[in-house]
Amino acid sequence: MTVPALVATTAQSLEADQIVHLFELDLALIGGPVYRFTSSVLEDQPVSFGGEVYSPTPVEASGFEMTSQGTLPRPTIKVANVAGIFSAAINEFGDLVGCVIRRIRTFRRFLDGEADADPDAHFPIDVFRIEQKTNQNRVYVEWTLAAAFDQEGRMLPGRQVLQSACPLIYRRWTGTGFDYSAATCPYNGEACFDATGAATTPAKDRCSKRLKSGCIRRYGSKPLPFGGFPGVGRGSST
Repeated sequence: MTVPALVATTAQSLEADQIVHLFELDLALIGGPVYRFTSSVLEDQPVSFGGEVYSPTPVEASGFEMTSQGTLPRPTIKVANVAGIFSAAINEFGDLVGCVIRRIRTFRRFLDGEADADPDAHFPIDVFRIEQKTNQNRVYVEWTLAAAFDQEGRMLPGRQVLQSACPLIYRRWTGTGFDYSAATCPYNGEACFDATGAATTPAKDRCSKRLKSGCIRRYGSKPLPFGGFPGVGRGSST
């Protein structure tokens, strides 16, 4: 991907604008949300780019640049554990290995709300996958990343093996009906259950991501599309 002419011109200007670093932590692989944050604090306010909002969060990221040896970069990213958000995600989904992190770099002038706002004016997007969680405490979480197309040492299966959690994306209630556009779970029944497996209304319909309280409650004795691997270890799958 080439750098848009307007971005290249701005970068070469003697009075170059402030570069803004935007990050996206995408948990779609394991059925989670997308976390958007920025290390470029502008008046300590969230920033919007391309219609997406990025929250100000202290981030230390390094190692994204290619080396002259031709080896693929293995960046590290250290993100402040603001309000325990990332610890909560790890507690729910695991170490997030395999999930995608994108780094988007643009200039402040191209952000939403600016005079030159342009969602297509950005440097090539860096796309990496989480290779390993290297540190976690109450202050920050740190991961080592690998290029999304780096297959060296790749093990099979290609996604994280979770014993009791299903990574499929469940349908979403919109207020007037269910939205299946992003869903990978095939359930389309009328019966609704909350995250504990209790019967509920469509507005509170949530999948527990568990075998018994999620799949079995909805499908009964029918073949189950459960995306986890209940046979990989001992323990309850409720």
